[in-house]
Amino acid sequence: MTQETWLLTGGAGYIGTHIADEFIRAGKSVVIYDSLYQGLESRIVYLRAKHNVEIPFIKADIRDYNELENVIRTHKIDGIVHTAALKAVGESMEKSDEYFQVNLEATTELIAIAKRNNVKKFIFSSTAAVYGSPDSMEPCKEDGPKAPISPYGDSKYQAESAVTAFINTPGNHGTSLRFFNVVGAAAPELLDNSVENLVPIVLGKLNKGEAPTIFGTDYPTPDGTCIRDYVDVRDIARAHLAAANATTKLPDTMNIGTGRGASVREIIKLVLEATDKADTQVIETDRRAGDPAFLCADVTLAKTAMGFESKYSLEESVRSLF
Repeated sequence: MTQETWLLTGGAGYIGTHIADEFIRAGKSVVIYDSLYQGLESRIVYLRAKHNVEIPFIKADIRDYNELENVIRTHKIDGIVHTAALKAVGESMEKSDEYFQVNLEATTELIAIAKRNNVKKFIFSSTAAVYGSPDSMEPCKEDGPKAPISPYGDSKYQAESAVTAFINTPGNHGTSLRFFNVVGAAAPELLDNSVENLVPIVLGKLNKGEAPTIFGTDYPTPDGTCIRDYVDVRDIARAHLAAANATTKLPDTMNIGTGRGASVREIIKLVLEATDKADTQVIETDRRAGDPAFLCADVTLAKTAMGFESKYSLEESVRSLF
């Protein structure tokens, strides 16, 4: 069987390099395309050494369509995992035009390039942000209400439509994976360098000798703080591999999470215990606008469609960071 070659856009990012790690382990060849706006070349260096393989790396913007087409032709790409995106919710409010350029227009153009070059497989890294701020305390289902409240969520939601049109063309294959709150790391070299996610924010505060903050303690949840579905980045990578290897038609979209919620207070407690700082005082302040009380995944579809279930516990995910 011929080795498949996959293009990983955003492949030097936190999630992208974990997908690359999983694909290489499974015997696939990967080509990484990343602007290094958020990605780190050191992660690719680590993966080359770990697997003792050549990993072609192209440093270019996802909006450089000539370069994208050249890479796809030169490397005879069989499939694309598209993780390249702008993903800071707050920033998207201030730079909405750029978010739509990168997250929507570039995705649409990448799909057009894939079509021209006979690429048949396309897996899109989407987000739970498409669900917005649901009022319900029930897990989100793929066919449930979508009401993104930021240009980030809206741009990803609209991009899903282009992906759906592509994968429903006869002979094509793929899906959009909506993942929830990502946590954990396969190795210190692949840690999340984002300042958008809760765990890195808490660690950043502790490293500066500051107290972590809880925004809102009066939500209708058992401990009064927001509940989220925290899924290990290694499980996110496994889900992409499962989608790439699926031999039957996949649903247009699938949630990737654990199906279990953890509160902000619980997460901070786990981090404080893991860093031997359990006595640290936590600051409690008012709610932030737009934060839903509960946002968790209904994971039934991923299990029935491709046999995927998360395997890492929240405790394992937090411990993997140290």
